[in-house]
Amino acid sequence: MAELKAVVFDMDDTLLSINLSAFLAVYALDEANLLAQVARKSPVAMFTALGTCMLELNNGEREEDDHRTNRAFFADTLRERTGIPLLDPVINDMLEFYEREVLPKKNDRIIAARPREGAHKAVQAVLDRGLRIALLTNPSFSRTCIECRMGWGDMLDMPFELVTTWENSTRCKPCAGYYLESLERLGLAPEETLMVGNDPKRDFPSPAIGLRTAYVGNGTQPGALWNGSMAKFAEQFDAIAEKFEA
Repeated sequence: MAELKAVVFDMDDTLLSINLSAFLAVYALDEANLLAQVARKSPVAMFTALGTCMLELNNGEREEDDHRTNRAFFADTLRERTGIPLLDPVINDMLEFYEREVLPKKNDRIIAARPREGAHKAVQAVLDRGLRIALLTNPSFSRTCIECRMGWGDMLDMPFELVTTWENSTRCKPCAGYYLESLERLGLAPEETLMVGNDPKRDFPSPAIGLRTAYVGNGTQPGALWNGSMAKFAEQFDAIAEKFEA
């Protein structure tokens, strides 16, 4: 087996404990209301359009020669459905202001975002072994929106070499292309990298590319290198790294 050089982490329900469904509902509803006001359209219709565009972004049904960023793909899809030019500087600035100044204050008892137990210890255990780290969160959101959640998880000061966002990615999880382009940016081969994630589908590349996953979600995944909680991952990381290289 190859030498382990880096550990790449998912974010939501991996390093960050969060009611993701509640977060997505608040985020989408707020942005739909803002865009509806700008375009003088029904908020309900705008909410539906945003949801449909997000599904299209995540379903992975794109031509191989489509090299648009996820941001550009989403903007093009939304414009086709609503006529709204999402990348217009005025509209872009409005949404960025919301995500930077308003969204961080939306963390309540329902969203309940906080560092996941063992997350900081896990990252430190990786760094203590002299390994590189990156945050491979699903890139269907802007950098600003992702940094909002990173802030809730006290991750903004972590030395991630890469944080995937819809500005710097052209595919979403679990598409193998997403993982390959992210690792290429880091100068890593899949065989040199360990993915840590909680999603039994998205955190395992499809099709497989030789990237092994430590699974920290519910239940167990037969295809994972290791299964357990994030707290256990932190405690057992040396043994996991040795298993990786065995």
